[in-house]
Amino acid sequence: MKNYSCSGACVALNWIICLLFFLVTVISLVGVYRTHFGLNGMMFGSSNGSFALLAFVAALTMWSKTMCRCLCSKE
Repeated sequence: MKNYSCSGACVALNWIICLLFFLVTVISLVGVYRTHFGLNGMMFGSSNGSFALLAFVAALTMWSKTMCRCLCSKE
C-alpha cells in the first residue's frame, strides 16, 4: 500500500466522502429491501430487484475502499 501524506483538509474531505458512501450504501440497502419485499410479499427475479442488488454491491464496494483509505492511511 502506498503511503499518502494528506493535510487536515484532505483528511476531513476523505471522511466526508466516506460518510456519503455510507449513506448511499444504507439507502441502496433499503432499495433492495423494498424491491424484494413489496406489498405482494417476497418477489425475486425482477429487473428492478437485480438493479437494486447491483447498486448495493457497487455502493458497498466504494464505501469499503474509502474506509480503507481513511483508516489504513499511515501518516
